Amino acid sequence: MKRADKSTPIVLVTNDLKHSADEIALMYKQRWGIELFFKWLKQNLKIKQFLGRSENAVKIQIYTALITYILTYLYRSRNKVKLTLKMCLIELRSGLFQRPTVEDEMIRKRRQYNQELRAFQRELYI
Repeated sequence: MKRADKSTPIVLVTNDLKHSADEIALMYKQRWGIELFFKWLKQNLKIKQFLGRSENAVKIQIYTALITYILTYLYRSRNKVKLTLKMCLIELRSGLFQRPTVEDEMIRKRRQYNQELRAFQRELYI
């Protein structure tokens, strides 16, 4: 099959003798589009593995990742955030499950304990 933009032809090897060469080339082209889409998903949405095996589970996971990506993009553009989209997603991921009040309380208790420990240690040396 001739390519419009190249001088060398494409050679596709198949055992499908029912379809014409143009139809097979179109099938490969459509498949390549799907491959590129999943490559983009893996690179940008960080889907390491699919949590389910059914078509519905895969679709839900992809839609959720796409919605997250789009919402983060909108947040970044509307609030004029200077971070890259990747960094915004990283911050979102890292801060998503943190509970600031609980962590602040833990830090406060740790500081109080350290102060009490230092005071006790000073008393030992006096």
